[in-house]
Amino acid sequence: MDLCAYVTWFGVFSVGGWLYECTYCAIKTKKWDNRGFLFGPVCPIYGFGGILVIWVSNMAGAALAGSGAKAAWWQVFLACAIGSAILEYVTSYVLERFFHARWWDYSHVPLNLNGRIALPFTLCFGAAGTAIYYLLADSVVAASAALPLVVWEVAALVTVGLMSADLALTNSVLSDLDGRIEEAQADFNAVMDTVVADMASGRVPLAEDIREHTRRLASGMSAPHLEVLSKVRAFSTDARAAVARGLREGLEAEPESLELEHEEIEEIESGQEEADAEREVLAELDAEADTDADADAGAASGERPSDDARA
Repeated sequence: MDLCAYVTWFGVFSVGGWLYECTYCAIKTKKWDNRGFLFGPVCPIYGFGGILVIWVSNMAGAALAGSGAKAAWWQVFLACAIGSAILEYVTSYVLERFFHARWWDYSHVPLNLNGRIALPFTLCFGAAGTAIYYLLADSVVAASAALPLVVWEVAALVTVGLMSADLALTNSVLSDLDGRIEEAQADFNAVMDTVVADMASGRVPLAEDIREHTRRLASGMSAPHLEVLSKVRAFSTDARAAVARGLREGLEAEPESLELEHEEIEEIESGQEEADAEREVLAELDAEADTDADADAGAASGERPSDDARA
């Protein structure tokens, strides 16, 4: 097979993996869930997995062509299962290393390793790889040989162009989202310092300030940010997870409730302004009263006769 054919089939398997992930999650959660690392309808990890199976099939076919023997099914199954586990673990680690987030988390699944891979899913991927090896590999090779090379070249260029643009957009949004989470985490720490100081001085901490600040930060986030937050399953630290949870709540809050809270805050602020104005008026009246009292006291002392005059 030519390299362009491999690139094109990579795109085909990526789309197929996306369809599988979305269908599985929709059946499980009973709602639509756009799965995948990128924004487009692709899951690149399935593309890599499918291409590896096709490549191994070609290499094994070439090596065993003279003898006429074929690899045993259990050998293919083990190779696919182990290969999928390595691919899935490495991909999860790299994504978390660069973006501090996980797009899947098997912590609740029995026999998992650091939440990155789990034996039940590894066995499923092994079975899927075996099915591709025996049912699709030969057809893929035959189709690759049947079509002219120019067709595969054009298809490969389109695949690379679309996925590169999608990858650039995803990377930009993820980097910006990571910065927003760090900013929210820093602001949260600053607010908590104020809360601790208020508690130490006996004042009631303003917990609403924390929620309001998070919601204001969330309101400035775009639809791609919301989509990324919905795809991420876990974060590298509890602090990041807490901030992300607050951002999700802020983004999912109903506009009417947020508008009502803003109106309540404005009423409180206007009430505080009126109270400050009243205190200023009272202070001025007290100052005038003190001035009048001093003037009366001075006048009284001036009218009192001196001791020499009485003498």
